[in-house]
Amino acid sequence: MRKRFVQAENNIHKLSDTQAKKLLNEMQTYPLTPYLELEYLSKNLDDTAAVVNFMREHQGTPLERTIRKRWLIELKQKRQAELFLKNYEFGSDTVLDCYALEMRLVREKPVDVWPAVRDLWAVGKSQPDECDPIFERWRKAGQRNADAVWKRVMAAVEADNQRMLPYLRSLLPREQQYLADKWIQVMDNPALVQRKSFLTGKQAKERDLAAYGIQKLVWKKPDAAVEVWKKYRSDPAFSNENRSKTARQLAIALASKDDPAAKPFFAVVQNEHKDRLFVQWQLTHLLRKHDWAGLVDAIKALPEPYATEEGSLYWLARAQDELKQTQAAQLLYQDLAKKRSYYGYMAAARIGAEPSLAHKAVPVSETDYLAFKSSGPVRRIKEWQALDRPNAAKRELTSLQRYGSDLQRFSAAKYASELGWHDNAITALAQAGYYDDVELRFPTLYKKEIQAQAKKVNVDPAWAMAIARRESTFIPTAKSAVGALGLMQIMPNTARHITGKRVTEQQLYNPVTNINYGTYYLNYLLKKHGNVVFATAAYNAGPSRVNAWVPKDGQVPLDIWIETIPFKETRDYVKNVLMYYQVYSLKLQTNQQVFAPLARMQVGSGNRVL
Repeated sequence: MRKRFVQAENNIHKLSDTQAKKLLNEMQTYPLTPYLELEYLSKNLDDTAAVVNFMREHQGTPLERTIRKRWLIELKQKRQAELFLKNYEFGSDTVLDCYALEMRLVREKPVDVWPAVRDLWAVGKSQPDECDPIFERWRKAGQRNADAVWKRVMAAVEADNQRMLPYLRSLLPREQQYLADKWIQVMDNPALVQRKSFLTGKQAKERDLAAYGIQKLVWKKPDAAVEVWKKYRSDPAFSNENRSKTARQLAIALASKDDPAAKPFFAVVQNEHKDRLFVQWQLTHLLRKHDWAGLVDAIKALPEPYATEEGSLYWLARAQDELKQTQAAQLLYQDLAKKRSYYGYMAAARIGAEPSLAHKAVPVSETDYLAFKSSGPVRRIKEWQALDRPNAAKRELTSLQRYGSDLQRFSAAKYASELGWHDNAITALAQAGYYDDVELRFPTLYKKEIQAQAKKVNVDPAWAMAIARRESTFIPTAKSAVGALGLMQIMPNTARHITGKRVTEQQLYNPVTNINYGTYYLNYLLKKHGNVVFATAAYNAGPSRVNAWVPKDGQVPLDIWIETIPFKETRDYVKNVLMYYQVYSLKLQTNQQVFAPLARMQVGSGNRVL
């Protein structure tokens, strides 16, 4: 049957209807036969009932999505608007979105369709050629006015797509075309907004340009950016939105440079422009100043969901603790201590509570799981594997994870783990929003190898396992964008430094070799930096950067040091690895309380661990 399938998948297009139907009937019990049906149906898209039944039978699979797109394109070409719109969900595919708008014009008043066309046109990138017909009809209807063009100018600027601006310039009214020229100049050189003669003020839209210039200039010339801000902050034509967005960027940029001038800008930012990056740098600014009262006020003023995120609640508790509001702090710590997270473990350590795994297996009964394993998608996965087509097998599983029901996604995570596709299992649970199955999310892979190598170099195996989990999700052939390789993501230069000779990629893909080099390097960093937190940060960002981040005068609490690491990637990396370290300490039954010494640790130059 496998041989017949391989032959048929390339030839079914050439068969007559009679031959094709005979073949499909003879192979109806074979798991991959639906892929032959897909190709047969693609030649017979007029058979609406057959297509709809096929999509219903294979809902949530690659089969359904493939036939649906082919069918919709056919319906568009035959101008069958009612069927098209009934079976298409707008926003799924840009080309099909454009076709859907053309179909809507058949059934609706143009005035009801044009706003959606405008939204599709006014984006910061080029749209597919298939959209040109609907855009042309929209233009001929007089809808491509100056406001629509300006909206697209702003979208192109937001997307940093300078190449689009000369084209958009030609569409602007003559009196506004100079603005496109100035955008191009300011995108190349934001400092131009400092010049009095550069922006004349004759167009209110120049304020958009000024706001953009200030937001870019602050990263290179903060003092100059603040001076330009002073010029425009009270300008009636400088909109509240520009004022709030510009203040947000000034606050973030100045706080990232530890500039005290950041403080007043935080108060100007409206709630709708407070995002996670803003919240991080507002907290960082206040923590560096040890402004505990200000921290309490800032956190309580945050909009949802930021006010109730674990990080906000932890720092609210810390601030209340410092302000001697002990009862309020204890209540927050106790709630957080129930969580399996960086902040949960840090809170638990501060009140002397035991760290918890808080494990809850995915809610899939044995009966449901057995039914899942005998379902069509899983049978196809097994068959793709038998044909040595792992990508096709993973495509089936990924589709269930992305588009299936909760039961299918949870079951797919369990099945991925059984197959050894642990990265797929972890991704599936994240996509399903389920983080409590510790067994699936934190497998103890290469346990013997890690324990053996870690023991040789006097490194805690739970820490090494946490690094491997964070670096590669235990994929031995993982390769990063910068060229780090294998389980513990070793750079070839690092391997050369360790061994004194060139190390090939293939060697670094060997799990034992990679673990050997990774644990050796962890030991080196631990000796160099004096504590596991600095060593973890150095594993991600490099030793020299970590040295630069260590306070030069006096000491700071370690939790504040972690929270104020300048690089988001490294800050998140350290928090994740420490949390994983605690999880693996519990799973490996070493029962080490990783956070106990960290919660009240002080760090600083010359006396790094107190």
